[in-house]
Amino acid sequence: MIYASKDAKRRALVQEITRTHATGRPVLVGTVSVEESERLAADLRQAGIACRVLNARNDAEEAEIVAEAGALGAVTISTNMAGRGTDIRLGGAGERQRDSVVALGGLSVLGTNRHESRRIDDQLRGRAGRQGDPGSSRFIISLEDPLLQRCGIERLLSPKLLQEVKTAGERGEADRELDHKAVRSEVARVQRIVEGQHGDLRHRLLSYWGLLEHQRGELREWRQAVLEGRGEESLLARWSSRRWSDLCGRFGQPMLRDIERRITLVTIDRCWSDHLTEMQAIRDEVHLVQLGGVDPFTHYYRTAEAAFEALLVRIDDSIVEIFERVTVTEDGVDWEREGLQGPSSTWTYLVNDNVFGNNTFLTLANRASFGLWAVLVCWWILLPWALVLHWRRWRQRREG
Repeated sequence: MIYASKDAKRRALVQEITRTHATGRPVLVGTVSVEESERLAADLRQAGIACRVLNARNDAEEAEIVAEAGALGAVTISTNMAGRGTDIRLGGAGERQRDSVVALGGLSVLGTNRHESRRIDDQLRGRAGRQGDPGSSRFIISLEDPLLQRCGIERLLSPKLLQEVKTAGERGEADRELDHKAVRSEVARVQRIVEGQHGDLRHRLLSYWGLLEHQRGELREWRQAVLEGRGEESLLARWSSRRWSDLCGRFGQPMLRDIERRITLVTIDRCWSDHLTEMQAIRDEVHLVQLGGVDPFTHYYRTAEAAFEALLVRIDDSIVEIFERVTVTEDGVDWEREGLQGPSSTWTYLVNDNVFGNNTFLTLANRASFGLWAVLVCWWILLPWALVLHWRRWRQRREG
């Protein structure tokens, strides 16, 4: 059931719940927020209908409320996540009134909004009819709901239909249901659009994650081989042969191999942490290359590949450099004094390249002949932006 305004939808919800409650059927209402659930509960209580609210503010009572949600005459208002993972038994706790509820048609499920995914809608609908029980479900929504407004439902509907809705409101028919095939079709279309957008975000995030995960896998394999004492001959025996031979003669090769293993592990960890920080900085600014007509992911991929090749070289150089400067005694190396403790790192992602949105400027900017002109004209905007980003990174490094 679709209505033009939120107020009309709220009145329709109260009427539908009142009608169903009068028959004795249990009613479950699914809302999208705590505020909406409490506002609807207030409307119902004002109409003389007792109800129970299941949301994040009373989760301690969740089990009890869910247990009685299928009882005769029960009215339960719930947010999306409330009562997850549990079946609502007809007849309440112990199913003592099961036969009476089944004879009335089972649980009646009402949804107050279309969600960003049909999967969530289906999960709410699936509260009715569990394990062969009877039941029914219905969504009561309005054109003013957040999801439809965010996607511009008015732009998707025809001017003739919008004028018809406006005229009905002026005639005092604002509570009339919009039983139009075109309206239902566009509401479903909005949901498909949002699902597509979320799918694109997940695909883009997976692309960025996949590249780093491949690099992480290579480094993990190397690190595990070092940890278990497997792999090729000693790097230090080849690149720091004089010091290696001297220390081997004084302390023996097993100690030197253990020192090399420890240095290698610490160096891999530190260099990988620095690599992640570098990739984060590139990821934060990669969307700016759109102004030059370059695909952000292509630019990121090439930069990350070059950075990883440089990382492998840097690890080898660092291992040799650390080995040349550490003090080795009969007891080995004082790792704490040498400052060779393992680091930690946190990695986050920007999930969308298109932070500027879809606009004519970017369409033109993506053409090679226009990119240079755009940078020359807009330098006074881009320069302060870049300075602010660099200042924020400098401040984060200093505080860290």
